[in-house]
Amino acid sequence: MKVIFLFFAVLYSAFLIADTLHPEQRLLDAINDIQSSNLNSAEIKLKTLVSEMPNFKLAQLVYADILMSKVKGIDNAGTELSDGLKKELLLTEIKNRYQASNNDFSKNKLPFVVARLDPFYRHAIVIDLSQSRLYLFDNSQSLPILIDDFFVSMGRSGAGKNSEGDLKTPLGVYFIQSYISPNKLADKYGAGAYPINYPNAWDRLNGKTGHGIWLHGTRSGTYNRPVLASEGCVVLPNEDLLSLGAYIDLKNTPVLIGENLRWLELEKWQQHKQKLSQLHGQWKSDWESMKVENYLSHYSIRFTNGKKDFYLWSDHKRRVAKHKTFVNVKLSNVSLLLHPNEDVLVATFLQTYASDNFSSQSWKRQYWNKESDGKWRIVFEDEISPPTVSQLVSNDKVIGSNNQK
Repeated sequence: MKVIFLFFAVLYSAFLIADTLHPEQRLLDAINDIQSSNLNSAEIKLKTLVSEMPNFKLAQLVYADILMSKVKGIDNAGTELSDGLKKELLLTEIKNRYQASNNDFSKNKLPFVVARLDPFYRHAIVIDLSQSRLYLFDNSQSLPILIDDFFVSMGRSGAGKNSEGDLKTPLGVYFIQSYISPNKLADKYGAGAYPINYPNAWDRLNGKTGHGIWLHGTRSGTYNRPVLASEGCVVLPNEDLLSLGAYIDLKNTPVLIGENLRWLELEKWQQHKQKLSQLHGQWKSDWESMKVENYLSHYSIRFTNGKKDFYLWSDHKRRVAKHKTFVNVKLSNVSLLLHPNEDVLVATFLQTYASDNFSSQSWKRQYWNKESDGKWRIVFEDEISPPTVSQLVSNDKVIGSNNQK
């Protein structure tokens, strides 16, 4: 009798543990059982998972393979599926999910794209489209800390958006702009949407077009979309989007989207941060030095602020400098974020300026580009709206519009 009681106690505990695990982790646990030739355990886990989440197509695929293995040997996943895009996408999904589970970045590495993040930004989102993965970082401590990660889908035509309607997901440094409640959206957008600021200044300088790039959920009756599935947006399962939304500050959450992201050991990341901080600091020092040509050497001949090109800007700065005896520039709240796949640095900061005949304070954003001679220069600089006091967005709060294409 004690043995029977113990058996049911262990079984009940196993179900409780499974119920608290993320569906992806439950699937991966079953896959690990398969790799360990523990097929009975894998079958039990998968049967429970697909009965609770019948819309989890990848789990259904693996479960079907387990059942088929009882009839005949199976060497690879999806053996019974016809060759084609559907099979290819499911196999890519299982590969990306499994690889992500074996990546341990949180203990000793950071993504190189997050070079310096001011505490004003409480969280940051980093997306590696080549791995179908979104990484969420907490920025409340001395170093960004990875606190969660999620599977994501991207545009049907892949990564690297260039033009309206190309069905690609953009690559670059962006910021969450607003939140759109699901009751303002078509069902296919799921539990809500977070528009980002594509196209940004760098995109526009390079002639990129399009709009309406969001982070959003999935339609009802679907657990997740395939790896390539959207019109250019980044798509998460609804429960994951809701979990992510608890950490999003509107306009104050960076979203860095790239492919094949590099992760640095902490010591190398610190050196990386210092090098870029020195680059940005030298621009400030040369401005304060009153040596106007040294200051202007930080600007590309392609520079614009939306009103003046490099030549008009240079003439203006030379003319103004003649009437000053000192310049003092204080930079605070400095954040330095790198484009994941291009030599572009995005600097955001609060600038306090004072000279003998003028003073001002403004938030600024610069786009630096490493040019063909190996030197970083500013290609765009302008004031931005002062960031609002950080306040976490509620997922039932309606902000913004629902114009998505």
